[in-house]
Amino acid sequence: MRALVFILALALASCATTPPPRPVPQAAETEPVASVPGYPPAEEVPAQPAAPPSKAAEWSAISEFNGKPLLGNASLIEYKIGHKGHTYQIRLVVFDSRQFELKVIDQPDDWAGGGHIKNSLQAATAIAGVNGGFFTRDFKPMGLMISDGRKTGSWQTGPLLTGAVVVSTHPQILWNAEVNTDAAHQLVQAGPRLVDDGQVVPGLDYRKQSARTFIANDGGTQWLIGTAEEITLSDLGELLTVPGLMPAFTVHRALNLDGGHSSAFYYRTVDGHERAYPGWSTVRNYLGIVPR
Repeated sequence: MRALVFILALALASCATTPPPRPVPQAAETEPVASVPGYPPAEEVPAQPAAPPSKAAEWSAISEFNGKPLLGNASLIEYKIGHKGHTYQIRLVVFDSRQFELKVIDQPDDWAGGGHIKNSLQAATAIAGVNGGFFTRDFKPMGLMISDGRKTGSWQTGPLLTGAVVVSTHPQILWNAEVNTDAAHQLVQAGPRLVDDGQVVPGLDYRKQSARTFIANDGGTQWLIGTAEEITLSDLGELLTVPGLMPAFTVHRALNLDGGHSSAFYYRTVDGHERAYPGWSTVRNYLGIVPR
């Protein structure tokens, strides 16, 4: 009897299965935190995964290109763009660098207010202009600024300041490795880069919508400066490269300037009419379009 019980116990043991070991929890991977200035916020730095590519068909002009002539054959163009349920107000000034030059206009008064753009550009005899580069909390230029040959601040590199608007013999949008600061008499560092060689720069943030100020060039003498309302950096880069959405020319390079509360826009028409869209805050410098 004992032998039979022993045999049955062995048979039952052979049929039992050992449960697989429980997996050991793995520590969650964390992305390294980018070292960025306290201003602007970290989400403006192009360190995000690239957004899923959109199609040109998802963009549409939902208003006519409303143009006004400015002095020297420059043009103001205002219109609206639709994209994935959003509507973006676009304002551009298109000009030829053979007739105009770009000037960095220093504005050192931290109490001046956003509306100071009109007085600053009037004093520089500019027909149009926008706010310029970033500045620190103590109202110093972030990076290097050169206004009429006078240098303020110092050259910086990093994930945000990736390019510059530079004027030596003629205006250029240059990436950091291309800049010769000794030859420049107008310069403002800015970023991030939006378009390079007609293509959207990868890695632009696609989550935060904000007012944007930007500058673009066709690779020759055609230029534009502009503002766009409540748009992500990724969508702005894409907008600048979709055929038909830029009414003047094909964008070769584009660079983001300071945005958000700093975004401001000014123009003066042929008949002397002036209009300013001031920012909400005082800015350190402006980019003005000045007749040669």
